[in-house]
Amino acid sequence: MYKSLIDQHFDEQISALGKLIAFPSVSMGEPEEGMPLGRHIHNALHYTLDLAKEMGFSAQSLDGYCGVIDYGEGDEMLMIMAHLDVVPAGNGWTSDPFTLTQKDGRLIGRGVMDDKGPAISSLFALRAIKESGIPLKRRVRIFLGCDEERGWTCVDRYKKTEPNPTMAFTPDGHYPVINSEKNIGQTTYTKKLSGSEVRISCGTAPNVIPGEAVAYLPFTPEPVDAKHGMQLSGKEGGELRAVGRAGHASTPEDAQNALLALLDALKEQPLNAEDLATASSLAALLAFDQHGEAFGLDVTDESGRLTLSPNMIEWAEDSVTITLDCRFPFSVSPEQLLAAEDEKFAQIGFTRIHEKISKGHYIKPDCELVKVLLDIYSEATGTKAKPLSIGGGTYARSFENAVAFGVEPEGEASQAHMPDESCPIENVRFDTHLIAEAIKRLAGK
Repeated sequence: MYKSLIDQHFDEQISALGKLIAFPSVSMGEPEEGMPLGRHIHNALHYTLDLAKEMGFSAQSLDGYCGVIDYGEGDEMLMIMAHLDVVPAGNGWTSDPFTLTQKDGRLIGRGVMDDKGPAISSLFALRAIKESGIPLKRRVRIFLGCDEERGWTCVDRYKKTEPNPTMAFTPDGHYPVINSEKNIGQTTYTKKLSGSEVRISCGTAPNVIPGEAVAYLPFTPEPVDAKHGMQLSGKEGGELRAVGRAGHASTPEDAQNALLALLDALKEQPLNAEDLATASSLAALLAFDQHGEAFGLDVTDESGRLTLSPNMIEWAEDSVTITLDCRFPFSVSPEQLLAAEDEKFAQIGFTRIHEKISKGHYIKPDCELVKVLLDIYSEATGTKAKPLSIGGGTYARSFENAVAFGVEPEGEASQAHMPDESCPIENVRFDTHLIAEAIKRLAGK
């Protein structure tokens, strides 16, 4: 019965998603009174909480950092974890990123996949369970985070006052089920300069591979051949621009890092001695690697292969600062990662000024949570599903008995953080059905 209710309300669901997409809830808003993560995130959260209240659910904000939507009773809890903040839109869009656009059977907009679409699917799935009268043995909570893309202050706030779930899943990964997530290390290195003539401000977030990078020089750039399918252009007035393809830092093979192309082009320019040495040494160290080869970090184990990408750079008159994102397997320790990066950057005059390490996550594939979700996916697709390991970091790593369940289709390149982020409309229906079935089997009597 719940499936027909989902279908009955599907147009309403797409409309609600469109209203949520319209909030440009980028996770770097200026704090305001009562809005610690900025006005746009505040508005997105309260829109979703109000929608849940209209459906008859209990819903509240936890100091503006996150929200919870509750249904049912009991000591045990199933929690579904989604987030309402998004990465910056970036360049390369063919439509307004904060207007939900339908084209050729697809929905386009920032957050359609990561993670506003799944958040709305979770709410409408829970509504269908409630309206169908399915009795529950565990209460169900939807957690709406507002700082997933940057600082995870939303999780920190939740844990201050709220109970850990008995089990949890987040529709913020790939199907079928992700039970293993690599460690994440984000590091920033800087070098003092004595009067640079180069100006660069590139990158939107540490975990977003830049699709475009621009340097401003005191001369018209020399023509340089682009590599790896990227584009380079120089203009009178000193602009040197590299264009690649943006992507998520956990899957550099699906992107083209424009920052790497820009550094490679800079070393061919008639720069002053200090700028040329800096550009050349960075280009040589980073090359067009994706797996930390130059750092001696190209390691693969059962949790996957290490990835490393430089995603942000600020080059000013007195310094150059670069930020890297590394997804490293369990067999590499944080100490090994930092030591390897420190050694190579020190050789070219850089010093580490910041590091953020997020410990990886693993739960056994034969536990109830994983087995039930695998069965749901296998039955829905007619396939024999097996759990996955990824480089991405999801809310699952915040709790002991948690996994990622969808919503990226199995075997397809991630749409997360991409320009023209999109998904087929019917995939949204599919996701909502599977989330409802997961609630029924994991929380129902």
